[in-house]
Amino acid sequence: MPITATKLRSDLYRVIDEVIRKGVPVEVELRGKKVRIVPAEAREKLANLVKRPGVIVGDAGRLAQVKTFDEAKWRKKWRKRLK
Repeated sequence: MPITATKLRSDLYRVIDEVIRKGVPVEVELRGKKVRIVPAEAREKLANLVKRPGVIVGDAGRLAQVKTFDEAKWRKKWRKRLK
């Protein structure tokens, strides 16, 4: 949703900071015409991830051996229970 030029004028630095921080373009409307403020460089999708040391406790190589969720089996089990 575009913001007005008046709103942009009053919050210029906040709007620019938000475009830089989030990487999301902002549309500005003036006299029925729209312009877009976009970051000069595309932001990587993974840039917002926060490092969380210690989240994986133990051998990270064993993660490949973990059983995955079987949705079909789960649905079958709950279909019986909900009847």
